Amino acid sequence: MKVTVLFFGKVADAMGKRQCVLDVPDTQAGLFTLRDSVLGQAFAAEALDMARVLMSVNQTLETRDRVLVDGDEVAFFPVFSGG
Repeated sequence: MKVTVLFFGKVADAMGKRQCVLDVPDTQAGLFTLRDSVLGQAFAAEALDMARVLMSVNQTLETRDRVLVDGDEVAFFPVFSGG
C-alpha cells in the first residue's frame, strides 16, 4: 500500500523535505511501524523523537496503534506552544 507522509516545521527542516510517498507492506500497517520505518533513516532519528513530535492520519491526531490503509496521509509535526 502507498502512504503519503508529510513533515511540518522543524521536522521538515531536519528531514530535508516536506513530503514523501512510502510503499508500506500490508503486514506493517501500523502508524508505529511506519514511524519506525522513517526512523530507520539515521538522519531522521532526532527529528522524529516521540517526545517532541505529534502524528496524525488524514488530519486527525492519532496514537501509535492506528492501523493504516492504502492512501492514508500521515503527518509528523512538532508540538506547538502558544504565547
